Amino acid sequence: MQFNLTLRCLDPNPVLPLNYQYEFSSWIYKVLGNADAEYAQFLHEKGHQTPRNKSFKLFCFSQLYVPQMAIEGDRLLIKSPLVQFRLSFYIDRTAEEFIKGLFRQQEFRVGDRYSQVRFVVESVQVEAPERPATGQVLKVRTLSPMVIGRHEGPDQHDTYLHPNDPDFAPLLYLNLMEKYEAASGNAIPVWWDARRFGFRVLSENIRSQLITIKVGTPQESKIKGYRFDFELDCPPELQEMGLYAGFGRYNAQGFGFGQVLREKRVISTANRQKERV
Repeated sequence: MQFNLTLRCLDPNPVLPLNYQYEFSSWIYKVLGNADAEYAQFLHEKGHQTPRNKSFKLFCFSQLYVPQMAIEGDRLLIKSPLVQFRLSFYIDRTAEEFIKGLFRQQEFRVGDRYSQVRFVVESVQVEAPERPATGQVLKVRTLSPMVIGRHEGPDQHDTYLHPNDPDFAPLLYLNLMEKYEAASGNAIPVWWDARRFGFRVLSENIRSQLITIKVGTPQESKIKGYRFDFELDCPPELQEMGLYAGFGRYNAQGFGFGQVLREKRVISTANRQKERV
């Protein structure tokens, strides 16, 4: 289920690092840990696993929506009292109120050694994506960059793929199917053959984003993803998995959050709201 969180800034001149994703991820783990330390530890250290020991956290979140802001260097200057972001978990509907209660009225601080912002969660609203009927394509807009990569070279380093790369779609389907397998504990149905699925980029322009996580630590790394609109023709179980657990890799670190695209006319990324950063 997806949740829309409205945050109120408690500082007079709030400034965040542009690379805030890891700090927000840490806060989410902390909230979960305060409610259920064992579950939060399970997610952080192990996650849901496939029989081949691939692990998935099965939650994701969008980038911040800031109605008024400015960017100076690597800093995000927030000029509006309220900001929003969306958070999604692949959970049973019976857990909706539990999740809402966990995050409602939470007061927290995020940032790095140079700038931090205090927020309070002013409201939490449940967002139920209006998915298409069974057998119809799902149209999606990414609200945080989607990451698809492949291992290359003797050191098996990651190469991040552009959505137009021929390997992008097969690896996206593999990612969704492995998440389904990890979450359900069921084997992948034989007819779920990636060659039968459809993936098509809808955006005229595709926006790349290079995001640094764990800034200033020995574990610092840069991750490249893409913001764009696309349509996905696949079983409804996989459509649901993408919307609730995230599309692609690193979902629990703020990548691959998608919302159902409802516009009758698909617009280009160049004309999208520029306040999402």
